[in-house]
Amino acid sequence: MVNQMEDKKVVFFDIDGTLLHDGTYIPPSTIKAIQQLRLNGVETFIATGRGPAMLSTIPAQVGIDSFVCYNGQIVVHQGEVVYQNALPTNALERLSDHAETNDHTLVYLGQHRGVATKANDHVVEQSLGELDMPIPTYEPNFHVEQDVYQTLLYCTPEDEHHYVNAYDEFDFIRWHPHAMDVINRGASKADGIRHFIEANGYRLENTYAFGDALNDLAMLQYVGTGIAMGNGRAETKAVADYVTKSILEDGIEYGLKKMNLI
Repeated sequence: MVNQMEDKKVVFFDIDGTLLHDGTYIPPSTIKAIQQLRLNGVETFIATGRGPAMLSTIPAQVGIDSFVCYNGQIVVHQGEVVYQNALPTNALERLSDHAETNDHTLVYLGQHRGVATKANDHVVEQSLGELDMPIPTYEPNFHVEQDVYQTLLYCTPEDEHHYVNAYDEFDFIRWHPHAMDVINRGASKADGIRHFIEANGYRLENTYAFGDALNDLAMLQYVGTGIAMGNGRAETKAVADYVTKSILEDGIEYGLKKMNLI
């Protein structure tokens, strides 16, 4: 029997700087284009560094109910968790001690919520508030009691040398002047995408992704066609197969049309 998924197409969308501008605004053209994409029978995913419970109203606005979250560490397909890969507890304990010694805050991100190792950190509150994400509660031992899929390490670029070469278990990806994502070594949005498409029989050439930032690099390189936003970083554009217009110039709609997906 021929696998019907072999000819089905799937598109993965980053959130910040791709679907979402300035933390709150989704262009109407983006919403309309994704609605048409779904009507055309194309599978759609959000692929993000955020967790499943930290997506705000974005999924409802764009009509997407499948997610590659925490940079590939949790994959949710139509409401069902189909893949998960937690960070190792022992390495997290070392990182916690290390960050405490350097007076740096960590935010542990579980499946349903995030918690902080320091109470009332204004930089944490500001950075997550800019993304319309919930402010984490203070629970320094969360990583011992719950699975953690990603950690946010709050330090400046001048201080990141304390960490980036000290852990075989982790990769560190900067997303903010004061913060880095901490993920499993070698993991990425591409890792979660690979697990999904291989398990469901998609052909790689029928996969597409839109992104703009450093944590999108592996995803854009892995899928059949990687599309960088016109407002994206130079590094992202350099690895993409195609560069569309910026988010405020209807870049999602333009890119989907160029790919003949709508």
